[in-house]
Amino acid sequence: MDNNHKEHLKGIYSDPSDYPQIKVTGPNLYYASLLMDDYAGAVSEFTAINQYLYHHFFFEEISEYLGKLLENVSIVEMWHLEILADLIKKLGGNPIIAGSYSTYGTFWNGSFVYYGMTTCDRLKGDIDSEYRAIEEYEKHIFMINDPYIKKILKRIILDEKVHIKLFNQALLKYCGITYKQLP
Repeated sequence: MDNNHKEHLKGIYSDPSDYPQIKVTGPNLYYASLLMDDYAGAVSEFTAINQYLYHHFFFEEISEYLGKLLENVSIVEMWHLEILADLIKKLGGNPIIAGSYSTYGTFWNGSFVYYGMTTCDRLKGDIDSEYRAIEEYEKHIFMINDPYIKKILKRIILDEKVHIKLFNQALLKYCGITYKQLP
Protein backbone atom coordinates (compact mmCIF):
# COMPACT_ATOMS: atom_id res chain seq x y z
CA MET A 1 0.00 0.00 0.00
CA ASP A 2 1.38 3.38 -0.92
CA ASN A 3 2.05 6.13 1.59
CA ASN A 4 -1.04 8.10 0.49
CA HIS A 5 -3.24 5.52 2.20
CA LYS A 6 -1.18 4.90 5.35
CA GLU A 7 -3.34 7.46 7.20
CA HIS A 8 -6.19 4.95 7.20
CA LEU A 9 -4.00 2.35 8.81
CA LYS A 10 -2.67 4.50 11.65
CA GLY A 11 -5.54 6.89 12.20
CA ILE A 12 -8.84 6.75 13.99
CA TYR A 13 -10.19 4.12 11.57
CA SER A 14 -7.80 1.34 12.55
CA ASP A 15 -5.82 0.02 15.46
CA PRO A 16 -2.46 1.82 15.90
CA SER A 17 -0.39 -1.39 16.13
CA ASP A 18 1.74 -2.52 13.22
CA TYR A 19 0.65 -5.27 10.85
CA PRO A 20 2.78 -8.40 10.94
CA GLN A 21 4.80 -9.36 7.89
CA ILE A 22 2.60 -11.02 5.27
CA LYS A 23 4.06 -14.51 4.99
CA VAL A 24 3.13 -18.15 5.45
CA THR A 25 5.04 -21.27 6.51
CA GLY A 26 4.37 -22.85 3.12
CA PRO A 27 1.75 -23.63 0.48
CA ASN A 28 -1.52 -25.01 1.85
CA LEU A 29 -4.62 -25.08 -0.32
CA TYR A 30 -6.87 -25.93 2.62
CA TYR A 31 -5.81 -22.76 4.45
CA ALA A 32 -6.23 -20.80 1.23
CA SER A 33 -9.79 -22.12 0.92
CA LEU A 34 -10.58 -21.05 4.50
CA LEU A 35 -9.24 -17.56 3.80
CA MET A 36 -11.33 -17.34 0.62
CA ASP A 37 -14.40 -17.08 2.86
CA ASP A 38 -12.80 -14.16 4.74
CA TYR A 39 -11.81 -12.65 1.40
CA ALA A 40 -15.03 -12.89 -0.65
CA GLY A 41 -17.48 -15.19 1.12
CA ALA A 42 -20.87 -14.33 2.57
CA VAL A 43 -19.20 -12.74 5.62
CA SER A 44 -16.07 -11.23 4.14
CA GLU A 45 -13.98 -8.18 3.52
CA PHE A 46 -15.45 -7.89 0.02
CA THR A 47 -18.96 -7.88 1.49
CA ALA A 48 -17.97 -5.30 4.12
CA ILE A 49 -16.44 -2.99 1.51
CA ASN A 50 -19.56 -3.06 -0.63
CA GLN A 51 -21.93 -2.69 2.33
CA TYR A 52 -20.03 0.23 3.84
CA LEU A 53 -19.73 2.01 0.50
CA TYR A 54 -23.46 1.57 -0.10
CA HIS A 55 -24.17 3.03 3.36
CA HIS A 56 -21.64 5.80 2.70
CA PHE A 57 -23.69 6.95 -0.32
CA PHE A 58 -26.62 7.67 2.02
CA PHE A 59 -24.67 8.80 5.06
CA GLU A 60 -22.72 11.49 3.22
CA GLU A 61 -26.07 13.23 2.59
CA ILE A 62 -26.85 13.16 6.33
CA SER A 63 -23.51 14.38 7.64
CA GLU A 64 -19.93 14.75 6.53
CA TYR A 65 -18.82 12.82 9.64
CA LEU A 66 -20.98 9.77 8.84
CA GLY A 67 -20.00 9.82 5.19
CA LYS A 68 -16.29 9.96 6.00
CA LEU A 69 -16.66 7.26 8.66
CA LEU A 70 -18.09 4.69 6.27
CA GLU A 71 -15.76 5.68 3.44
CA ASN A 72 -12.64 5.41 5.58
CA VAL A 73 -13.67 2.18 7.29
CA SER A 74 -14.24 0.68 3.83
CA ILE A 75 -10.70 1.74 2.87
CA VAL A 76 -9.32 -0.16 5.88
CA GLU A 77 -11.38 -3.17 4.78
CA MET A 78 -9.78 -2.83 1.32
CA TRP A 79 -6.39 -3.15 2.97
CA HIS A 80 -7.61 -6.33 4.71
CA LEU A 81 -8.79 -7.62 1.31
CA GLU A 82 -5.34 -6.96 -0.13
CA ILE A 83 -3.66 -8.76 2.78
CA LEU A 84 -5.95 -11.78 2.37
CA ALA A 85 -5.34 -11.89 -1.40
CA ASP A 86 -1.59 -11.89 -0.74
CA LEU A 87 -1.92 -14.71 1.82
CA ILE A 88 -4.13 -16.77 -0.49
CA LYS A 89 -1.57 -16.44 -3.30
CA LYS A 90 1.31 -17.34 -0.97
CA LEU A 91 -0.65 -20.43 0.10
CA GLY A 92 -1.01 -21.49 -3.55
CA GLY A 93 -4.60 -20.34 -4.00
CA ASN A 94 -6.27 -18.01 -6.47
CA PRO A 95 -8.02 -14.96 -4.95
CA ILE A 96 -10.99 -14.78 -7.31
CA ILE A 97 -14.05 -12.96 -6.01
CA ALA A 98 -15.68 -16.08 -4.59
CA GLY A 99 -15.96 -17.70 -1.21
CA SER A 100 -15.36 -21.34 -0.50
CA TYR A 101 -17.44 -23.05 2.16
CA SER A 102 -19.88 -20.18 2.89
CA THR A 103 -20.82 -19.82 -0.79
CA TYR A 104 -20.34 -23.44 -1.89
CA GLY A 105 -17.51 -22.20 -4.10
CA THR A 106 -19.68 -19.78 -6.07
CA PHE A 107 -18.87 -16.20 -6.90
CA TRP A 108 -19.68 -13.35 -4.53
CA ASN A 109 -23.02 -11.64 -5.04
CA GLY A 110 -24.82 -8.54 -3.81
CA SER A 111 -27.27 -10.49 -1.67
CA PHE A 112 -24.53 -10.80 0.95
CA VAL A 113 -24.75 -7.04 1.64
CA TYR A 114 -27.03 -5.79 4.39
CA TYR A 115 -28.64 -2.76 2.75
CA GLY A 116 -30.91 -1.56 5.57
CA MET A 117 -33.52 1.17 5.39
CA THR A 118 -32.62 3.86 7.93
CA THR A 119 -29.44 5.37 9.35
CA CYS A 120 -29.91 3.56 12.65
CA ASP A 121 -30.76 0.27 10.97
CA ARG A 122 -27.70 0.51 8.73
CA LEU A 123 -25.34 1.31 11.61
CA LYS A 124 -26.69 -1.64 13.59
CA GLY A 125 -26.18 -3.81 10.52
CA ASP A 126 -22.60 -2.58 10.23
CA ILE A 127 -21.94 -3.47 13.86
CA ASP A 128 -23.44 -6.93 13.31
CA SER A 129 -21.20 -7.37 10.25
CA GLU A 130 -18.08 -6.58 12.26
CA TYR A 131 -19.03 -9.05 14.98
CA ARG A 132 -19.68 -11.78 12.39
CA ALA A 133 -16.32 -11.05 10.76
CA ILE A 134 -14.53 -11.36 14.11
CA GLU A 135 -16.32 -14.64 14.75
CA GLU A 136 -15.17 -15.99 11.36
CA TYR A 137 -11.59 -14.85 11.90
CA GLU A 138 -11.50 -16.45 15.35
CA LYS A 139 -12.83 -19.71 13.89
CA HIS A 140 -10.11 -19.65 11.24
CA ILE A 141 -7.40 -18.81 13.76
CA PHE A 142 -8.43 -21.99 15.58
CA MET A 143 -8.45 -24.07 12.36
CA ILE A 144 -5.18 -22.78 10.85
CA ASN A 145 -1.91 -24.05 12.25
CA ASP A 146 0.37 -21.41 10.74
CA PRO A 147 1.74 -18.88 13.25
CA TYR A 148 2.20 -16.17 10.60
CA ILE A 149 -1.40 -16.36 9.42
CA LYS A 150 -2.69 -16.45 13.00
CA LYS A 151 -0.81 -13.22 13.79
CA ILE A 152 -2.19 -11.50 10.72
CA LEU A 153 -5.78 -12.54 11.44
CA LYS A 154 -5.44 -11.43 15.07
CA ARG A 155 -4.18 -8.05 13.85
CA ILE A 156 -7.12 -7.67 11.46
CA ILE A 157 -9.49 -8.40 14.36
CA LEU A 158 -8.05 -5.37 16.19
CA ASP A 159 -9.21 -3.14 13.32
CA GLU A 160 -12.65 -4.76 13.33
CA LYS A 161 -12.97 -3.93 17.04
CA VAL A 162 -12.09 -0.29 16.29
CA HIS A 163 -14.86 -0.28 13.68
CA ILE A 164 -17.37 -1.60 16.22
CA LYS A 165 -16.45 1.25 18.59
CA LEU A 166 -16.70 3.86 15.83
CA PHE A 167 -20.06 2.55 14.60
CA ASN A 168 -21.38 2.51 18.17
CA GLN A 169 -20.26 6.10 18.68
CA ALA A 170 -22.10 7.10 15.52
CA LEU A 171 -25.18 5.14 16.57
CA LEU A 172 -25.24 6.97 19.90
CA LYS A 173 -24.69 10.37 18.25
CA TYR A 174 -27.25 10.00 15.45
CA CYS A 175 -29.78 7.57 16.95
CA GLY A 176 -29.40 8.05 20.70
CA ILE A 177 -28.88 4.33 21.33
CA THR A 178 -26.10 1.87 22.02
CA TYR A 179 -25.95 -1.61 20.52
CA LYS A 180 -23.70 -4.61 21.14
CA GLN A 181 -20.77 -2.77 22.65
CA LEU A 182 -17.45 -4.49 23.19
CA PRO A 183 -16.65 -5.51 26.76
